[in-house]
Amino acid sequence: MVTSETDIKKQIEYYMSLPYTMTVKYRPEQGGYYVAGYVELPDLTMTGNTPEEAVKELLIEKPEWFETCLKLGVNIPPPVEPQKSSGKIVLRMPPSMHESLIRVAQLEGVSLNQYMLTALARAIGFHEAQEARTACK
Repeated sequence: MVTSETDIKKQIEYYMSLPYTMTVKYRPEQGGYYVAGYVELPDLTMTGNTPEEAVKELLIEKPEWFETCLKLGVNIPPPVEPQKSSGKIVLRMPPSMHESLIRVAQLEGVSLNQYMLTALARAIGFHEAQEARTACK
């Protein structure tokens, strides 16, 4: 357990330098507000009327939160390591679907890979647009 003020300050600086994953979410309850927090630190959240205000409050609170955890001996989890991906995926599908995808890609004049990438990008964009519309309500 960390005891001296110097040790605590060094530990706070260390934790402050780590790349924690920040999130900001809109909550429509009670007239609507924003909640800023970290994926890895679920007990550290702050609110605000705007995303910027919530983030500002979170950044002010973060070192104090680390200090409290260190003084109480509470375990502080490390940041989530980003997953490394190769960009390759093996996808099993019925042969009839594979044939249909090849046929549509040929009609579009693109490779099967390019056609599938475009279809996936459209699906992701549609999903993100729906989330954005929901957050603005």
